[in-house]
Parts: sequence; C-alpha cells; structure tokens
Amino acid sequence: GQEPCRRAALARRRRQFRTERNVGPTHAHGGCGAHVVMAPAAARAREAAEAPAPAPSVEDAAAGWAAVTELIDARMQEAILHHRYCAELANQMRESIKDVAAEYVCPLTLELPVDPVMAKDGRIYERSHILAWLSRNATSPVTREPMGTELTPVPIIRNSIEKLVSSGAIEGDIAEAWQKASAKKRADEMLVKETRAKAEGGEGDAMYLLGAWYQLGMNGLAVDKAQARAWYERSAAARDPRGLATFGCFLLDGIGGPQDNVFGIMNLAQAAELGSDYGAYILGHAFFSGDGLPKDPVRARYWLKKAVDGECEFKLLFHDDRSAAEQMLEALESGGGVIS
Repeated sequence: GQEPCRRAALARRRRQFRTERNVGPTHAHGGCGAHVVMAPAAARAREAAEAPAPAPSVEDAAAGWAAVTELIDARMQEAILHHRYCAELANQMRESIKDVAAEYVCPLTLELPVDPVMAKDGRIYERSHILAWLSRNATSPVTREPMGTELTPVPIIRNSIEKLVSSGAIEGDIAEAWQKASAKKRADEMLVKETRAKAEGGEGDAMYLLGAWYQLGMNGLAVDKAQARAWYERSAAARDPRGLATFGCFLLDGIGGPQDNVFGIMNLAQAAELGSDYGAYILGHAFFSGDGLPKDPVRARYWLKKAVDGECEFKLLFHDDRSAAEQMLEALESGGGVIS
C-alpha cells in the first residue's frame, strides 16, 4: 500500500515542476525534454534590448554638438601652434645654414667655391682665383698681410656645399651660380682628360691645345708657363704648325724657360712653311726689323704678305698683329722700310 502512494506523490511533484518551469511536452523533440520556453521576465528583458533606442532630445543633441565643436577647436589650436613652432624652427635652421654658407664664400669671387682650397690665412678660396692672386701678390686678399703660397684642398667643404645645394638648404642665385660652375668644371675636366689622352697618343694638335690652356689658364687649368712651353715643344716636335709657331715665340722671348733666338727662328720658319700665319708674321717681322735675322726687305715682304692676305692655312694672327703686318707692308711698298 505504501508503494502506490509514493509513486503518486512523485507524479504530483513532476507535474508541479513542469508547471513552474513551463517545460513543454517532451514528445515534441523525441522525448528529450530539450525545448525550453523562456520565463516572462526573460522575454521582457530581450524585448527591451531589441527595441530601438529613444531619440535624443533637442537639448541633448545641442549639448553633444557643442562638446564636439569644442574638441575640434582645441585640436585646431594645437595644430596651429605646432605649425608655428615648426615654421619658426625651420626659419632658424635656414638662418644657421646661411651663416655656414657665408663662411664658405670665396672672398675673391663672392661665390661658393667649386674647387675650394684653404690658404695660409685660414680662408677658403676658389683654387683658380687664389692661384691667380698669388701669382701677382705675396699677401692675403683679406688681411693684406704677408702670406705663403701653400694651398690645402678641402674636399669635405666641397661635399658639404654640394649636399646643401642639392637638398635645397642653400638656394637662390648663389646656389644656381654654384650649380652652373660645378657643371662647367665637370665638362672642363672631361675635355682636358680627353685632350690629354690624345696628346699622349701623339696628336700634335692636342699637344698645342694643352699648351694654350696652360698658357692662358683655360678649361680649369691654372696658368703655368713652364707646362705650356713643354706642351708647345712636344707639339713642335710633332710638326704641328701652331705648336711650332708658339714654341718659337716662347724661345725668342724666354717664356717658361731659357731664351734661344736661333732655335726660335728655326721653329718659326718651319711653322711659316707649313702654313702658319703667325709664323709667317713673326718671320716677316724678323726680316723687316733685323731682330734675330739679317734685314731682308724681299723676304720680309714675302712672309708678311702671306700673313696679311690669308694665304696661310693655320690662322692664329690677332687683330693687332695683322695691323702691324699691314703697316710693315705699307712701309716696304713705299720704299722706306721704316714704320714711323
């Protein structure tokens, strides 16, 4: 009698538990009892979460926009201050770079040197210009005090100038002038290198050109009369008419080495015979004046006429020399043989 009562009590408790938990019938899911229905409180919470948020009021929207605007203004002020700071810093850097560049400017050219050297006075100069200065003076161009001729190359300054100009740190006319001068220097170096190679290969014309460049200080070469004479001599040995004529003049005047009138006249005579108008002019002048050769009006007229009439193939005669040759011819034609 107790067992049926116990079973009935368990059945009542199961029904009560199902009612409280709202558990659906188990047969709908194969008898597993897994289909659970949410309690009313949980359902209401879910509906509240899924429901759209209420629209903010006008006052709330205005307050939010004011806060955003204030934040934007603050950020803009920070950006403006930062920009001003950067601009001021950049300006200070530019001024500092200008001060540095001013220390590099050559006192003779008032430009940035392409081939900077330091002289004994501690100043930076363009090599070619300080060499020209020292060939005429024994003092510093800046202090005017006695100064030696020793020059020290400073490639580190050359590299610094190049970096400052290429980066735009140094700009304006002074930078443009340096760029042009630097490009010309590279072109001159290439030309001299190519010409020297030809001269070393035996070309008399190239030898003559090197002599002329050393004589006049052209294409980046410093004036060097001894070097000029040496190249003219090599050109003369190669039977170049211009080399013969110029070497002959160097011998007559003792330029870049000892004077030798006899050998000078010999070179000039060969130059004239090979078609050098300058050789013909100097030879005619020698026969006209008796300077180095006996006076001979006939030979003087012959060579001077060749120089003036343009019969010579290799022309080096300057305007003043041509005028002098014409005057000598007029004197010879008049029979006087003397220029007043």
